[in-house]
Amino acid sequence: MKENTLRPDSARLAYVRELLERYVATPGVHGRVRRADRELAARLYDERVPLFAVQNAFILAAARRLRHNAYDTPLPPVRSVHYFIPVIREVLERPPGPRDIAKLLRTLGVAEPPL
Repeated sequence: MKENTLRPDSARLAYVRELLERYVATPGVHGRVRRADRELAARLYDERVPLFAVQNAFILAAARRLRHNAYDTPLPPVRSVHYFIPVIREVLERPPGPRDIAKLLRTLGVAEPPL
């Protein structure tokens, strides 16, 4: 069995970096990372929120925004990771299945999750 060779600090930094890269790649996101976003990402690591759950929340929220706004004027871009907190909690309580995520990705017009 392979041991985790990353130091706790480097594991935390890697998680934060990966989460923020996925956030910026999410459709409908402004694309800038603020200090508050970095702090929230670190807090999610400390709370042991799996990265795949955060990724699924990004996909779910982006697809909902797209569907909700199909015939209206475009919604303004999401400007903070904080926007996704309720959806992250929802995904942790009721995780979507792989088929659900695949369908949402098709709704977003992407073949695979961002990054």
